[in-house]
Amino acid sequence: MAQAKAVKKEKVKKEVKGETKKEGSKTKKTEVTEKKVVEKTKEDVQLEAKPDEKVENTKEDIKSEAKPDEKVASVKAEEKQEKPKLERVYTIPLSDVYNQPWSKRARKAARMVREFLQKHTKKEVKIAGDVNSAIWSRGMKHPPRKIRVNVEIKDNIATARLLK
Repeated sequence: MAQAKAVKKEKVKKEVKGETKKEGSKTKKTEVTEKKVVEKTKEDVQLEAKPDEKVENTKEDIKSEAKPDEKVASVKAEEKQEKPKLERVYTIPLSDVYNQPWSKRARKAARMVREFLQKHTKKEVKIAGDVNSAIWSRGMKHPPRKIRVNVEIKDNIATARLLK
């Protein structure tokens, strides 16, 4: 856990002349040198982790390690990415469907809903299943005379859902 929380920093260590270091069975004399030592980051620890061990890297951990200024910047960036939904309620008249032969009325009503919403929203229209089932609820011959839908506009897509 301590390795996971390590932050990338550079430190300089000096080794003193004349000291001996043991590495395995060999002894070495060290000279005065400066070495840069970089502490391991979370990503390095994950790469070095054994296959049996699980090291989880969640967004929360990364955000918690970020500096306060970075937290504010990341929250602002997320808010800018999320565009607000625009919601409208439409009452769509379907009485003109009754000018069609009875075998085509429900299909024509579904088409009329799509055309009405494309005309009024100027977006690509998706019709939810509950709107379709409301049109077909009384069968092919007798679709409703009008229907109320709630339209959510997000990005370039308008989604119609039945208003309860």
